[in-house]
Amino acid sequence: MDIVLRRVPGEYVVHRLAPDAAVPAEAWSAPFVSVSRSADELSIVTGAGVHIDAQRTEGPWLAYRVAGAIDFSAVGIMSALTAPLAEAGLGILGISTFDTDYILVRADDGEAAEITWRAAGIDIG
Repeated sequence: MDIVLRRVPGEYVVHRLAPDAAVPAEAWSAPFVSVSRSADELSIVTGAGVHIDAQRTEGPWLAYRVAGAIDFSAVGIMSALTAPLAEAGLGILGISTFDTDYILVRADDGEAAEITWRAAGIDIG
């Protein structure tokens, strides 16, 4: 399986808000934004320069997206991306959308992640 990752420009942070909080309008200003709500929390990934009044904020992170659209019948993509990083002791934040997958790594771990992915045969385009 040939996997190509593309770095999404910028740095990102993940905010934790109360589960009933509204999504602030400023959250939508980055080239990549992810919003997830559960019974326990509202999580928002947005650009590192975006201030949101959150219970907690973690970052900065670098974002990488799998190039192209991934068919729903494809299996093992996320595993192929995360297993080498786990073996290297690098944590991730994984996000899947309808079309593709995103992997976020701590900004300080970006170079190590790219080296690890390349050693595993994953192209960083």
